[in-house]
Amino acid sequence: MRRVRLWIVFLLAIAVLFISISYSLSQPKHQRLLLSLYGLKQPDPISIESPAAMGNLVLITVDRLTLNDILNDDKLRQEVAKLGAMGIMNTGVEGSVNPASTFASIGAGAPLNASGSDKHGVNAESQLNGFSAAQIFHQRTGLATGADSVLQLDIARIKELNKDNRYSAVPGNLGTLLEQNNIDVRVIGNSDIIDQPNRPAVALGMNTQGIIPEGDVGDELTIKDVNFPGGLRTDYNDLANSLDNYLGKPGLTIVELGDLYRLERLGAYTTTDVLQSNRIESKARITNMIIGTVNKLDLSKDLLILVSPTPKGNYLPDSNYLTPVVAIGKGVTAGILTSPTTKRPGIIKNTDIAPAILNYFGIAIPTSMSGRSIQIIPTENTPTLLSSLYAKLELTNQARPPVLRYYVLIQLLLVLLSLAAIFLPQSYFLMTILKPLLLAVMSVPLALLLVALVPQTSILITVLEIISATVVIVSLLHLWLDKYANGLDPFIIISLLTSLCIFIDLLLGAPMQKNSLLGYDPIVGARFYGLGNEYMGVLIGSTIIGTTALINRIKKYKTMLLFPIGLYYMFTFYVIAAPQLGTNVGGSITAAFSFLVTILLLADTKFNYKTLLKITAAVGILLIALIAYDIRRPLENQSHIGRTATLIINGGAKEIIYVITRKLSMNIKLIKYSIWGRIFLASLASLAILFYRPTGVMQSLKFQYPVMYKGFIGVVTASFVALIFNDSGIVAAATTMIFGAPPLLYLVIRTLKTNC
Repeated sequence: MRRVRLWIVFLLAIAVLFISISYSLSQPKHQRLLLSLYGLKQPDPISIESPAAMGNLVLITVDRLTLNDILNDDKLRQEVAKLGAMGIMNTGVEGSVNPASTFASIGAGAPLNASGSDKHGVNAESQLNGFSAAQIFHQRTGLATGADSVLQLDIARIKELNKDNRYSAVPGNLGTLLEQNNIDVRVIGNSDIIDQPNRPAVALGMNTQGIIPEGDVGDELTIKDVNFPGGLRTDYNDLANSLDNYLGKPGLTIVELGDLYRLERLGAYTTTDVLQSNRIESKARITNMIIGTVNKLDLSKDLLILVSPTPKGNYLPDSNYLTPVVAIGKGVTAGILTSPTTKRPGIIKNTDIAPAILNYFGIAIPTSMSGRSIQIIPTENTPTLLSSLYAKLELTNQARPPVLRYYVLIQLLLVLLSLAAIFLPQSYFLMTILKPLLLAVMSVPLALLLVALVPQTSILITVLEIISATVVIVSLLHLWLDKYANGLDPFIIISLLTSLCIFIDLLLGAPMQKNSLLGYDPIVGARFYGLGNEYMGVLIGSTIIGTTALINRIKKYKTMLLFPIGLYYMFTFYVIAAPQLGTNVGGSITAAFSFLVTILLLADTKFNYKTLLKITAAVGILLIALIAYDIRRPLENQSHIGRTATLIINGGAKEIIYVITRKLSMNIKLIKYSIWGRIFLASLASLAILFYRPTGVMQSLKFQYPVMYKGFIGVVTASFVALIFNDSGIVAAATTMIFGAPPLLYLVIRTLKTNC
């Protein structure tokens, strides 16, 4: 009868999963989502080459422009599809996200904090409180400037804000490098509202002294319009004429088109209908300005880049989590943008714009810029691809927090209920219920990985797919147990299947992790490729528990299994550490240390302080070898570890302090406020309790499962090493413990239930 019930549950779960997938596939947007967006079967990216003769690079900034603004504009969409490449951009900054910081971060080529500085960009000849801006600038900096200069009066405060910048960002980095290589830089346009200057583009183009040699960000480039909210908008005729004056001279020209920003700022005081009608009119003017500029350029040597620096917005018709970027001109073919920073088709970072500008002018990219030059992947139907990609990323961003929060809460509840079942008398029924639920908790990371292969159209569909996949896995395990009654089989099957799936996924370029809720989120932008901290913990924990449970299952072959298992540990370390697969530095240290500890325990090595010193030395040698290999590769191919090592070599002790400080501050913050911290502490507490109570249970488990007991030591070791050596170590530590606390609780419950 029990077997029949299991089959019914299994078939129902399969039916729900099939219905969810069928519904998602019926949606036209998801029918068009190509494999290339999942990291498979991509053409090789093409770099934008420097022109033989120096040309013009026109950087047009349109803050609060969304992807759909371009996709729904027939004229602009067709122009891009015919001549250019397009992508979406992560807009991370240091501190809170605001236009001043997003523009300045583009100019620094690294995340920067420039909050409030957008009000202080001025023409040198502007009059302020009876003084010229040049005089005020001299009062603040001691520097003299030319009459045609554009100045950032707030440069001293910007530098002060970033003196302890976590990314070693240099305000004005782009402008200085161009100036040193005799490339002209100029900026025109603004986002002023009446009596409220707003010129964030100045911080994008300035040098490290806060100066742009020429340009015009004054109110002469705006026009009063009684029908426009606020009464002031961009004068596109005057702006186009100003631009024409510079197009005859090679160099970088930054053009700020501020009308969409103005509408966003005044959205709270404007009715929806008026706001949207003015948005439509403004977009039409912007489109004409962009197309008119393209027509004036010599596309055999000139380049136009269109960016929207700031994400989101309270009064936009779209979510705008990632903003659009367009490139048209020299070296650009029809396709989607990418970069070595993200290694994701269609996605770049705002820190990639400055390196792209430097690359166009043939200037080497400094290590102080964290971005890399943008590249193009030739494709057809770019608008459709980007629309589908954005929809997928938006859903992941919205579904990830609630799904993971409830998963961790359920895990926390099960740990507490398991302890209650262990210590409370007459809890046989509770024990019976908890066993499959503990297996389900261990199965969820695998389910989250596998459902990434199928489309989702809503949070509800996503949740149904995850639950169904988990039920299918647990049902199959119980059907297996009914036929082959061995208590270790669930751990062997779940753990090794999870480990192998992640292993294979990494070898393929992590297509499943890139689309899994337990993977990484490009909208957050902490990581874009390789092994994320969540699945790093899962991979190491599942590998250790799966292999030790397997040896415990067939003890007589222990000696024979040690070599292939050691080999699997080495290959697993490789996929975590390999630069070409996207090195996870903290994961590499964690894997090396915990795998060495586990394999030495399996080999019955006696542990003392000398053993620990030897393990530490071996891990250090592996890490140095990894750094030495990666740092010798071309800059655009280097992984995070190579770039960090280069920064440390160039920056010395200061950079080491920044790295350590960043890791500590992130971990302290996550331990305080993240739910992952709570489940990690609860898991550790449950292990500590079980070592002492019930009396004799842990000794019984150690006697019955001696090899798996060593696996638990390996998992706990991995969780502590992950906590110490990762930016978000508490997350990696908590996901490692998914294969520590639940299986141990399961075995204790099983032992007590058997004795009942």
